[in-house]
Parts: sequence; structure tokens; C-alpha cells
Amino acid sequence: MFKSVSREITLAIQAKNGMSGAVAVWMAIIAVASLAAFVFLCVSGYTFLAQRLDTIIAGLIMAGIFVVIALLAAIITALVRRRVRERAILARAARAHAPWLLDPRVLGVAVEAGRSIGWQRLIPVALVGFMAAQWAREYREHQSKQRRQP
Repeated sequence: MFKSVSREITLAIQAKNGMSGAVAVWMAIIAVASLAAFVFLCVSGYTFLAQRLDTIIAGLIMAGIFVVIALLAAIITALVRRRVRERAILARAARAHAPWLLDPRVLGVAVEAGRSIGWQRLIPVALVGFMAAQWAREYREHQSKQRRQP
């Protein structure tokens, strides 16, 4: 049960900001490439001021390469992030519509509660709980319909 709660929290975070392991790796590549580009630009600027020779062009070419790498990593990061967000939103929507009463863990807890409390006492409580859940669902649907109408 704790695993499902932690999975739900993970999906909520991913749906909100699109963060995943792949996004973190690409963000690290962006940081490294940007730092390398800055270093090469600094070296190139120094070399330009110091010598004004062909070594400057080589330094600028290296800086340009790392700038291109940083731009490619930023584009890939944006694409991966969007895909992660979409998958997380779809997974959360699928879990919201899944029949949670047929989940084996929920059924196991219900059987254990029935054994320990007794079925004669548990059935009326379960029916009241089921009726309350149905009422809450209908109330929530009614509220969402009222918000949609102008």
C-alpha cells in the first residue's frame, strides 16, 4: 500500500513539473556544456587579446561546438520533459478510473477485517461506506457540471 502511495506522489510530481531521471541527466549535460562553452569563450577572448592569431579561431570553434551541444541538450530536455508530463498525466487519469475495489490489496484487507471483526458487523459498515462514497462521487460530478456551465 505504501508503494502505491509513493507511486501516486511520484506521478503527481511528474505531472506538475515534468521532472524525471532523464530530465535531470540532460540538465546536467546542459550545465557541463554551458560551463565548457564559457571556459572556451574566456580562453578565446584572452587569446584574441594576447596574440590575434589562428589559435583564436580554434578556441571560438570549440566554444561554438559546446554552445551547439548545450542548445541540442536544451531541446531534447524540453521534449523529454513534455513526454514525461504527458505520460504521468495519462497514468494518473488511468488510476483514477480504475476499479480500486477490485485491487487485491484492498480485497485482502477486507477479508482480514471480516475475519477479525466478523462479517455480520462488517457488512453494514461496508454498505454505509459504499453509499457515502457513491454520494461523494455524485456530489463531485454535480459540482464539476455546475462549474462547466456558464
